[in-house]
Amino acid sequence: MVEGTVELIDDIDLVRKWAARIGGRYMGRDRAEEYGARNGVPGELLVKLTPTNIVSAVDVAS
Repeated sequence: MVEGTVELIDDIDLVRKWAARIGGRYMGRDRAEEYGARNGVPGELLVKLTPTNIVSAVDVAS
């Protein structure tokens, strides 16, 4: 579980930058700009989470 504060960012340049970065990670660097252009458009938001509390567990499904 993660708790924290969240900031919603509508700065289109930042949304496009992070959409490309995330797209590149999961779809390949060669397609990063494509995903940035497709998902970094007005109306989309970047969500920035600043964690204040993180709870984890080990061997839950042993």
